[in-house]
Amino acid sequence: MRHEHHVFHNPPSATPAEVSAALDRGDLPGAMDAMVGTALYGDGDWKELQELHLQLLEHDDRQVSALAATCLGHLARVHRQLDEDRVVAALRRARSVPHLRGTAADALEDIEVFLHPRRARWRGRAWTAVRPWTWLRRQ
Repeated sequence: MRHEHHVFHNPPSATPAEVSAALDRGDLPGAMDAMVGTALYGDGDWKELQELHLQLLEHDDRQVSALAATCLGHLARVHRQLDEDRVVAALRRARSVPHLRGTAADALEDIEVFLHPRRARWRGRAWTAVRPWTWLRRQ
């Protein structure tokens, strides 16, 4: 049995054209790096990036589609705006797909936290209030 050490790295900024080019040549690792690079840095038009990741949410490769959900959450954090109705609807549909369930739920939470911070804060307080066993951990 062999163990590999994976090293975390933030990929460089990228464009939707670089994502498409990498996918066209079958370079999934390169495409995935470029996907993250489009979402993390705030470069480019958020609407174009949103459309890219909404399309990739439907991609045949499971890793690409799951990463597209994560990238939609990153876009909410970086740009503080999305076409929320479309994105939320797409992510809610994606939650019904087993391999997307977790990343879609995380992206929906990111959207709420970064686009509606007050509502998210109050929801968190209410959730803590109805779970008395969590009170013991508070200092």
